[in-house]
Amino acid sequence: MTLWKSNLFVLSLALLLAGCQSTPYQRQELDAPAQWRSAGTQTQADMSREHWWQGFDDPSLLAVLEQASSHNPDLSIALLKLRKAQLAAGLERSDALPSLSGDINAGTKRTLGESSAWSRSSGGSLSTSYELDLWGRVDARLRAADQEFRASAYDEAAARLLSDSTAAGLYWDIAALKARQTLGKADLADLRRIQALAEAKWRAGATSEQDVTQARSAVLSQQADLLTLADERGQKENALALLLDHAPGAALPPIGPLPLAPGQPAIDAGLPSSLLERRPDLMAAEARLRGKLAKVDQERAAFFPALKLTGSLGSSSSALSSLVQNPLLSLGASLSLPFLEWRKQGLQLKTSQADYELETVSFRKTLYGAYQEVDNALSARQRLLQVVQLQTATLALNRRSEQLAESRYRAGAVDAQTWLDAAKARRGSESALLRLRQEQLKNLADLYKALGGAPAA
Repeated sequence: MTLWKSNLFVLSLALLLAGCQSTPYQRQELDAPAQWRSAGTQTQADMSREHWWQGFDDPSLLAVLEQASSHNPDLSIALLKLRKAQLAAGLERSDALPSLSGDINAGTKRTLGESSAWSRSSGGSLSTSYELDLWGRVDARLRAADQEFRASAYDEAAARLLSDSTAAGLYWDIAALKARQTLGKADLADLRRIQALAEAKWRAGATSEQDVTQARSAVLSQQADLLTLADERGQKENALALLLDHAPGAALPPIGPLPLAPGQPAIDAGLPSSLLERRPDLMAAEARLRGKLAKVDQERAAFFPALKLTGSLGSSSSALSSLVQNPLLSLGASLSLPFLEWRKQGLQLKTSQADYELETVSFRKTLYGAYQEVDNALSARQRLLQVVQLQTATLALNRRSEQLAESRYRAGAVDAQTWLDAAKARRGSESALLRLRQEQLKNLADLYKALGGAPAA
């Protein structure tokens, strides 16, 4: 009885020590800003994927995003990695359970050089083994695999945000190029009209040949610009086709020209302190940090003996039908002593601790980089709002200036170059406004990705 109580005490102590091997994760002290520098007026907006992208009021954009979410190869890779991490976690859980194995064998034999008859034998066995997790090594291994699975799930969510942002950016690039091509074709028609008028006046002796050469040069220059725009558009369409898992030149969803006043959804930037619970790549980085801590626990527990219980049930007989008549049951236990290789175990522990420290620094750098990314995007958003207003006013003035220059040219008060310069200034203002609108839309998509989408509920 005394020996039994002593063994029970030792076992209880071992189990108590095992529960103490899990190092609690404590988030490091982080210097988070109290608020964004350029958040502007805070707006409560529904930033869930299903609602926020509808704020652009563009069904064609939604169609492209849906195709990207189902065909983007990068998303498929992220999903496969998630599946692989899930299977790896399942394997770790399976290894922690008692293992079973069995075999059945049969054979015949006889002694060489003698006239003895063939003898037949059959056998079968069923064995099991189970490692008692006295020091938390198996638990640490399970926690590390679980954190990797969590990180892969966050990676998949981050890949979806990146897919939406990239697809939308390419969509707006193509739309802006189409709008600039439309403007360019209209400008080419105007330049040809100016050229025809200059040639008519030159033939009538009302103007010099210089006006004609200037008008012809403007037409050729505009034709070259249109060829450049067509080439840029083709490259962007090929990039979008690749994102949608199509070959270059494949048919794309319909994309119209970018309007000068597109719809824009509101942004709910929240507070910097909420970014860590909102942005999936940060949550993935912290999950891997927790996994590195579990690896440290696993290497620390590797110093302690590993106790494995085994059992087998088997039988052998000269007749297969009599196997169950003489069963043999055996039980056993094995104790490994890894601390005998204390030098190697110590180096492995220090390596895992160094990995954890590296992951800690990397996580802090990633988090501060995320703060900077959001703050810069918010600042750019405020700048673009103001610059678009100024450029809109500039375009209105240049349009009026072109009208006045045309009237004066027709009245003979100025030469053709004055009209051409005014038309060029107006075209430049329209193109600049289109570029600003394009940049404004892409900034919203980047900001949505940088914020991590919808705030945590």
